[in-house]
Amino acid sequence: MEQIQDPIYSGNVTVRCTAEEYEARQRQKQAESQQRYQNNPQAAATKLYQIARGDTGGGRAASALLLSLWNNNYVANLRDVICSLDIDNTEAAIALLATLGPGHHLERYLTQEQIIEIIDVWGEMHERRRA
Repeated sequence: MEQIQDPIYSGNVTVRCTAEEYEARQRQKQAESQQRYQNNPQAAATKLYQIARGDTGGGRAASALLLSLWNNNYVANLRDVICSLDIDNTEAAIALLATLGPGHHLERYLTQEQIIEIIDVWGEMHERRRA
């Protein structure tokens, strides 16, 4: 480990890895997540549901995706969804999108009660506005 001068905080910080090591760790996390969710849409939907129940930026993003896949009354900005989630949750979202095509069928992976819980927390925020 080395110490470097931090220009923002005018103090020393400890560098625990090189940029290359950090990138390698991120690629490893992504590969593990892809493997975990690749052929398991149930795990992907459950992971996103657990996040959507919370009052965080990731929860907002996950709920937008899940509600938009549930029916046409809800919308999601996919760029916002992907940018608001970490590597593991982004891979869950990508795996779920790859599985659910036209006609969706989110009800295969989440119960009506789970969807209602998400609507109670986030529904109004994602509801499609009609003119």
